[in-house]
Formats: sequence, C-alpha cells, structure tokens
Amino acid sequence: MKVRQYVMAYRADHEKIKELLPEGFESLRPVLRINAEAFDGDDEWGYVELNTPVEGRGKRGWLNIAAWLEKPDYLHLEFTSEGREGGCPHEADNEGCFYWDYETGDYGFLEEESISGNKEYCSCTLAWDLPPANAFYDDDERIRRFLRLSVEEILGAYTVEFDRQVPEEMPE
Repeated sequence: MKVRQYVMAYRADHEKIKELLPEGFESLRPVLRINAEAFDGDDEWGYVELNTPVEGRGKRGWLNIAAWLEKPDYLHLEFTSEGREGGCPHEADNEGCFYWDYETGDYGFLEEESISGNKEYCSCTLAWDLPPANAFYDDDERIRRFLRLSVEEILGAYTVEFDRQVPEEMPE
C-alpha cells in the first residue's frame, strides 16, 4: 500500500507531559508529535495519531496517546511543502511505537517501520479545539489534558511517501 505520511513535532511543557504519562513510562523529551497518513493516492488523511517519545519496558519509542481513523474536526493542521529534503534528528532514538491494545487491556509494541523514502521539509500550522466530552473510548480526560497543552514551539515537520507492506489476512 502506498502511504503519504505527514509528521510534525512541537514542544510542550515537559513537567505536564510527565504528569500525564501512564505508569511505567518515562518522558524522553518535551515533545508531542502528530502523524497523519493518506493511503493509495487519496488526499484525505485516513489515520492520525498523537504521540510522545518515551522509555518504558526496556525500549525507547513513541507512546501513542490518541489515534483517529480520520482527521477529527477539532484538529486544525496544515502542511506546506518547502521543496527541500531533510529528516528527523531523533530517528536513531526510536525502536518503535507503544500503542493501547484493547484486546489485552495493556500497551503493545510495534517495531519501528523502515521508511526509505526521502523526507521533504514542510512548514505547518497547528491548533486544537477542545474535543467534545467522551470523544475517546478510554482515558478521555487524560487525552483532553494532552490536547490542552500549549504549543510552545513547532520543532519541525516533513512529509514522506513510501510503500507499506500489509500482511494478508489469515483465512478463517
């Protein structure tokens, strides 16, 4: 599957990020990151996630705080390509992504995805409206508190296009 991924990182209050992390995770930097993905040439984002860099369970990676299957109305995020290539300075500090697994009721871990496409720097703007109450299945207030954290500085943004291997479904 062809994926076009948009990534932006911003600085937020480190003490507040630390307060909001689940037990067993330690914040690595005062950073929140948004990944948005469009699939197979579609311009609409088919997946959006908010995460932060952590260390936990013997690994360093991104802790998925919230994820949406489409761009939520209360997220105002725009990318403008700058036409020059670049990357993320912290990619070497990433083993993968912690995500909430509803089947096990605990965090799972996905190994980092190898992306060989060239990253293109973008400028971007970001604003959150506070989502409606009960916008999330679990941990609604904690997620809303993350979204309330002020954007102190946009640290960088890029877009990249790559092919993602999707496993075939197992026959029933």
